[in-house]
Amino acid sequence: MIFMRTSNQPSVDNLLLLFYAFPAEKSTQQTGTRSLTIAKQEDGMKILRAHFVIENEINGKAILRQLERYGRVCYKSEEKITDDSAADFIRGIIASKHESVIEHEKITVRLICDRGVTHEVVRHRIASYSQESTRYCNYTKGKFGSEISVIEPLFFSPLSDTQEVPVPLRWGQRTQPYIADYAPMHLNEFDVWFMGMLFAEWAYETLINTFKRSPQEARTVLPNSLKTEIVITYNLREWRHFFKLRTSKKAHPQMRELTIPLLKKFKKMIPAIFDDIIAEE
Repeated sequence: MIFMRTSNQPSVDNLLLLFYAFPAEKSTQQTGTRSLTIAKQEDGMKILRAHFVIENEINGKAILRQLERYGRVCYKSEEKITDDSAADFIRGIIASKHESVIEHEKITVRLICDRGVTHEVVRHRIASYSQESTRYCNYTKGKFGSEISVIEPLFFSPLSDTQEVPVPLRWGQRTQPYIADYAPMHLNEFDVWFMGMLFAEWAYETLINTFKRSPQEARTVLPNSLKTEIVITYNLREWRHFFKLRTSKKAHPQMRELTIPLLKKFKKMIPAIFDDIIAEE
């Protein structure tokens, strides 16, 4: 992990402890400040976009036919089943709030997102979850590329405007923590986030490799942006509840980044079940 210079400019010493930063060309236009352009080495921290994988092979029409068959037991109206009666029957079931019928079917989805999102996801019940564990996964090992992976926040743009901010160059002693020295630099919000991720990666690797701490101990310095994978199984009623809450404008932006396209996918795969849920875009 390292900051890389993007032009043949002199280096700036001692930026943020062990990292190296190089001023970009625009820094020559500033007086008394430095500007930072950040790039990544191939063997450094991975930055990923959040996404999802639907783990089941979904046959929406078959699911509706099954649900109709189960639901008509309540009314003993099986004689009304036809080749195209299932969707209307399920719409009627949902409209009458008889949603226990759709609990008979489930869908499993894998989310690849940051840990902040999964902290909210696991509040939903009834559900089954299997999540990547920071107790047992050691990100300094080769199978993880000897690095952490983080999820890029959709609200911090690498192209956003910069502002002059004080960057710590030297720190006080542990017994009297304070920042002893600053250097003014022109950074944008993505730069600040990125520097935080690099520092977290350095701290995690140092605790494990130098101080021989276990992953479950070293994980205390890992950021909320850490990439994680979680496998979720909900029945269809719980998926409806999930989408009603998590596609709302009140939901976290990184949650909506996943749930809005996932809802659209569900609507295409399974007619009738999710038609009445409108994402607030």
